[in-house]
Amino acid sequence: MSTEEIEAAFKGHQGTGSQVKKAYEEAIEKTFVDLSASHLEECEAIYEQHEESALDTEYIINRIRSLMTKAVFDLNSCFFASNNLEKKIATLEMLKEQFAHYEGKNWCWNFNTAVPDKLTRPLRMRCLDFSLNFVEQQLKSQEKELEIATAKYNDNRDRVQNLLDERLKLNAKMKQQLSEYNLLKPELIKIGQLINNSYLKTENEINY
Repeated sequence: MSTEEIEAAFKGHQGTGSQVKKAYEEAIEKTFVDLSASHLEECEAIYEQHEESALDTEYIINRIRSLMTKAVFDLNSCFFASNNLEKKIATLEMLKEQFAHYEGKNWCWNFNTAVPDKLTRPLRMRCLDFSLNFVEQQLKSQEKELEIATAKYNDNRDRVQNLLDERLKLNAKMKQQLSEYNLLKPELIKIGQLINNSYLKTENEINY
């Protein structure tokens, strides 16, 4: 079955879990119906002996029935919610429907003759299918992350290359300027000497 077919089959059984939960709730509501005032007869006798008044057994029984029903009801709701039973029941019903054609076959579903390996093979294969689907999703996610990382790498590589190009251009320009300076250096030295000689001559004339 394809992923789409599995999802469609699962959705077809999503209401089953709610129906099961409702059936449990209806059974819980009937659990303490048999409680009656007769269950408190001994307590009533003791109470009347010590308190010299009648015990309101009807009120107490109704209160006990209400509290115990609520406690079991809350426990049942917590059990369904914490174990995600509605989803698991829908999954179980989906698998039962999918493998219904194996029912009654000795080599697969007959617990008296089949070995555990054969009995659990369909479920193990289904688990493998789910695991493969999960791995495929993970691979797709990693491929997307790799694409993003590659794009960032290429962008940073272009920036580094631009910096290297600018550095080469700057080095070439500095070498050119240094070469021009070396060519002008003798002339600059000569001009400096002429300026010094002219300054010394002027100073000597002033002294005389």
